Amino acid sequence: MSSNTPSLIMGTGVSACPEGYFALYRASNFNAHGSDKILLIPSGVYVDDFSVYGFDHSGDGVSAVVNRTGQANTLFTAASQGGSSLPVDAGAALDMVRISLLESPNGTWNDQPQSALAAPFTGGNLDITQEFLASWQDWITGKWIYSYTLTIKAVNHAVTAWNIGFGDLPVNTVLEPGFVDTFTGSWGEVIKDGSDGSVLLASASGHAIAAGADLDVHVQVLYENRNSEQEHLNSLNAQEGASSGQESDVISAVRSGFGRVENRLSRVENLVTSQRNTNATMLALLTELVGRDCPQG
Repeated sequence: MSSNTPSLIMGTGVSACPEGYFALYRASNFNAHGSDKILLIPSGVYVDDFSVYGFDHSGDGVSAVVNRTGQANTLFTAASQGGSSLPVDAGAALDMVRISLLESPNGTWNDQPQSALAAPFTGGNLDITQEFLASWQDWITGKWIYSYTLTIKAVNHAVTAWNIGFGDLPVNTVLEPGFVDTFTGSWGEVIKDGSDGSVLLASASGHAIAAGADLDVHVQVLYENRNSEQEHLNSLNAQEGASSGQESDVISAVRSGFGRVENRLSRVENLVTSQRNTNATMLALLTELVGRDCPQG
C-alpha cells in the first residue's frame, strides 16, 4: 500500500482502517453486512472526486467514515471541496445515516460526500465552534442533561437563515424537552431531535447574523448516562438556509397564484349560475307559451 496514494481495499468494521488513514466505507455501519469496498486516503492527501474511485451519489456512495489521520478532516457534498461541508474529528468513526443533511434526498449524509479535505475547512461563510458548559442529572427521568454554547460566525457576508447539525449520538439520546420548547417558541424549528442519532435545527426570521458577527445558540442534550465523551458534539456543522426574504417571496407568489385561480373559479361559477338562471327563465316562458297555445283536456 502506497503511503501517499489513495487505494481501494475490501473489508468490514472500524478496525479495517489502519493508523494514518481516512477511510470511506461503501455500506452503512462500516460495511457491517460483510466485506465491501473501502477507500483509504493517506494523511495529508486530498481527494477531489470520490466518483473516480466508484463512490458517487447513488447507492454506491460513502456510507461511513473513520478518521485515523491524527487531524481533523472535512467531507463535501460536491467535487473539488464544494457544496456543504461536514467536519470529521480526529479519531471519529461516523455512520453517515446518523448525520442529518437538509438538502439530501434521504435527509442524511449517507451517499452524499463527493470530496474531502485533509484538514479543517475554513473557506466557507459560516464558521461554528462549541463550548461545553456543564452537566447535571435530571431528577425526574434520572438521565443527564449536557449544556453547550454553539457560536456561529458569518465570515464573509450576512446570513438571514441558518441550519445547525450534529450527530452520531448515543442510543436513547434526545434534545432536552425544555430546550426544544424554548427553541421552537422563539428561535426556529427542530427538524431532527436526536432520537435517530442526529440533530438538525433551523432558524426562523429575526435571527440573522451580520457579516463578521457572532451568534450564540445555547443547546441542551438529554443523555441516558454520564460520559466525558459527551462533552464534545460530533460532526458539528452550520449551513446557510434559504433566506427569510426568499421564503416570503415564494409564499407570496404561491398565495398570489392561488388568488388568481380563485378569482377565475369565481368568475366561472358566476357564469354557470347566470346560465342556469337564463335557462330556467327560458323554460318558464316556453311552458307558459305551450300552456297558452295548446287546448286543455
